Amino acid sequence: MAEGIAVDRAGGDLDRRSLLAGSASLLALGPAAAGAQETYPARRITMLLGFAAGSGADIGARFVAAELQNACGQPVIVEYRPGAGSNIAVTLASQAKPDGYTVLLAASSAMAGSRFLYRDFKVDTEKDFEPVAALWEATFLIVVAPDSPLNSIADLTARLKSKPASLYGFTNQTGQLTAAYYLTQAGASAQAVSYRATTDAVADLGNGALDFMAIDGAFAAGQIRAGKIKALAVTTPGRVAPLPDVPTMSEAGLKDFVFAPFWALYAPRGTPAPIVKTLENHLREIYASEAARKQHAVSGSNIAFADGPGLRAKLRKEIDRWAGAVKAAGVEPI
Repeated sequence: MAEGIAVDRAGGDLDRRSLLAGSASLLALGPAAAGAQETYPARRITMLLGFAAGSGADIGARFVAAELQNACGQPVIVEYRPGAGSNIAVTLASQAKPDGYTVLLAASSAMAGSRFLYRDFKVDTEKDFEPVAALWEATFLIVVAPDSPLNSIADLTARLKSKPASLYGFTNQTGQLTAAYYLTQAGASAQAVSYRATTDAVADLGNGALDFMAIDGAFAAGQIRAGKIKALAVTTPGRVAPLPDVPTMSEAGLKDFVFAPFWALYAPRGTPAPIVKTLENHLREIYASEAARKQHAVSGSNIAFADGPGLRAKLRKEIDRWAGAVKAAGVEPI
């Protein structure tokens, strides 16, 4: 087991001299006395995820959970709380006991975008969490049915302009905003349909109930290989390795069209700083590994590690960016 952190649960003020003396006494008395203070982690860690099992988010979450479990020597369990664009999971995590045993893995779309897209979202994601670390940036793709005659964004735009009552599906804030922003830029229109699980939306895309979707690359890559969807463009600044023939939205004619949400780990506000630092250090090592590079190369996502203070700054910048993008896309909160 990796070296733990002693957490004083008794409370009270300790000055530096008392703390040093107490530590020396514990060392002198041996392991039995030291065991009176719990080391972190001493038991299972629950990682809340606002998406269903089998989703693109789940692929990343399972990797983080498995690697973190190996690093800290205790079970790390993914708990799925899908719905409301991850807001259920975010809310539960904000209310969890701040002891390091409940953490949240969430995309910037939820942590930065929900405040602009949901009227009843009451969580202050900057104040109600301790940022642990940013981990990776995701790729999103505009996709259509596999047997669709559409082969480009220009084809899709023409189709939407000629077809009344077009529909697009989404399961998260980035998918919603990406599609809405595309429609605004292209001068086309379509009605949004919210789904709890991406698999359900993809099924409707395949049977013709939906005209297009914007979905995350981790999930889309496997669906494309299986012939269940067709990709028209990626939303990253450049093309992605797993799909080298798929152009960017900018290449497709929509200048400076970039949506690449980042994923990060958060702890509830009040979680002791030594615990947050332990998690951050484990994640730093994980995301410097070859295993992490290979994991994200498959889905076309990019490792984008940042420590706690770096994540706090990234989130503030992302909130400002979402404010402008939502306004530009004309999206009204629901």
